[in-house]
Amino acid sequence: MFSRKCKLHLEEVNETALQHMVHALWVALRLQLIIPAVIIHAFAPRFFTRTGTNMMNTILKERK
Repeated sequence: MFSRKCKLHLEEVNETALQHMVHALWVALRLQLIIPAVIIHAFAPRFFTRTGTNMMNTILKERK
């Protein structure tokens, strides 16, 4: 069902296919939720000054 590359990646991250899918979707959802804040920040920099950066750093830290 999965290619060799897919299987190797799942082994590298030590997740089952279902775990990996859930985690990837959770990250995608969180990134989608910060998009409005980043767009508002683009037009009015005084708002959401660290929101995007903080969320991305949180996601990256959780991955380690």
